[in-house]
Amino acid sequence: MKLLFIIYDVDFDEDVMEMLNSLGITGFTKWDRVLGKGKNSEPRLDNPVWPGFKCAVAAVISDDDQERTLEDLKKFSLRLDGKGFKVFVLPVLTVI
Repeated sequence: MKLLFIIYDVDFDEDVMEMLNSLGITGFTKWDRVLGKGKNSEPRLDNPVWPGFKCAVAAVISDDDQERTLEDLKKFSLRLDGKGFKVFVLPVLTVI
């Protein structure tokens, strides 16, 4: 199993939720107001100096679904030129 940790600009929220649904990912945890700064981006701190914020989603997928899921996520990222959308993939060793 793999844990997908997806961080994206709030403007893409509807697209990301639709994509997860189309991939059959129905179990997830979502954070609606995520503040921070990426390696190559401006801060998003939801204040007058650094406006805006991101969303984040964590979802566990099976190894069988990994290839198709990551392929679709990569296509989405390419459409955005990699801006405002990141996916981190981590191994899931145990679920308790």
